[in-house]
Amino acid sequence: MADGPLADPAGDLVIADRVIEKIAARAALDVAGVVRHSGAVGSLLGATGDRLGIGSDLPRAAVDSSGRARRLSLTVALAWPCAVTRVAQEIRARVADDLLEFTGDRPVRVDVTVRQLVPRGEVSRRKSGYIDLPPLEDADSRAETHRSEEESS
Repeated sequence: MADGPLADPAGDLVIADRVIEKIAARAALDVAGVVRHSGAVGSLLGATGDRLGIGSDLPRAAVDSSGRARRLSLTVALAWPCAVTRVAQEIRARVADDLLEFTGDRPVRVDVTVRQLVPRGEVSRRKSGYIDLPPLEDADSRAETHRSEEESS
């Protein structure tokens, strides 16, 4: 009976780097002071902007799984004002703890880069569902310009 299926080795579980990156980004958002931030430039450049690290959505994580040790780089936006050093330390700890809990593996290094500081007033407006519209005089002048262009054609 020892030769049955239960005696076979269990095999390997491979967790894709993309999954690790999603867990890390989600864990960073659970730290007080870390906010979601979307950059308009990144959406215009698409994948090129992501590779260059310009204007893409934050937080963003990248995994380096070369060799046996896993390293992680996080790029985040923080609500300003805040204690940047303390928040970065909390991000490192939270991400490492969550990765250990969900994957069974703790990264040997978690680097945190603060790419954007977002004023707290802007953060609270976004969370309340507000969006900023252009002032009325700008909208009126654009409508007038549009009418002038239609009349001249």
